[in-house]
Amino acid sequence: MDAVLSEAAAEDYIGGICFKTGPPRRVGVELEWLVRDRGDPTACVPPERLEAALAPLFAPGALPGGGRLTWEPGGQLELSSAPGDSVAHCLALTSADLALVRRVLGEEAGAVLYGRGLDPYRSPGRVLDTPRYRAMEAYFDRGGPWGRVMMRATAALQVSLDAGDDSDGPTGFRHRWTLAHRLGPVLVAAFANSPVWQQRPTGWMSTRQSIWARMDPPRT
Repeated sequence: MDAVLSEAAAEDYIGGICFKTGPPRRVGVELEWLVRDRGDPTACVPPERLEAALAPLFAPGALPGGGRLTWEPGGQLELSSAPGDSVAHCLALTSADLALVRRVLGEEAGAVLYGRGLDPYRSPGRVLDTPRYRAMEAYFDRGGPWGRVMMRATAALQVSLDAGDDSDGPTGFRHRWTLAHRLGPVLVAAFANSPVWQQRPTGWMSTRQSIWARMDPPRT
């Protein structure tokens, strides 16, 4: 039976894991990709074909840069890098992992990684049936269809950083937290690449961001 955490216990756990203080040094990335058939970009590749091709790369230590592969609810593939000691180091690690993933996908599954924030052609079904995603879907369904679209049809680039130290200067977590929020709109604009949904222009350069704003307005 799964343990049930109180709100206070969950807050303590998240604070201890995600907000450890110390000199900021490491950087990592999480790259989410839509996966498409190499011969037809409008077609999804059957999950069983992808899983068979990539199964060896899911084993611990299989990727040369030390990253890890996971699946997202709609069959998106996520590459989480190992933490690098600098941006250049992180890029080198991630590039090595990504090159192997691309090669195996192409040779073994006839598939390619499709780097868009939103699937412009279709909204796939949910392929992962886990307690986490069932709970997320039930929660988001209270506010409309946008949570399902986010879970199943969007992809993102996420940057992971050390929180920072306990000072009030530029290396302090308070300053870095404020700066991250101020840079958010700039980064959304810089990486916007999802102007089409269901094969029609939406009027947004980042339709992905518009979906996030609709699905959970108080937080996004």
